[in-house]
Amino acid sequence: MRTLVDLLNGDRGYVRIYSERDGFGYELSTYLPRPTADLFERMSGYASIGAACEAAQYQLSSIHQTRHRRLRKV
Repeated sequence: MRTLVDLLNGDRGYVRIYSERDGFGYELSTYLPRPTADLFERMSGYASIGAACEAAQYQLSSIHQTRHRRLRKV
């Protein structure tokens, strides 16, 4: 069972920090769909809440805004 212990929020998404049976973990969610899935969107097994928060903050800051180019029809 997971228990929500913290929530980090940013312009492009948010990260939930959980207390789990085996330690702490996080789950990243973005406001807009990402073009490719990220292996590190959800991680668990951190020994402390501080370590989970640090990793989650890094993941939140790594969300890049993708710009779609419009092609002009000539």
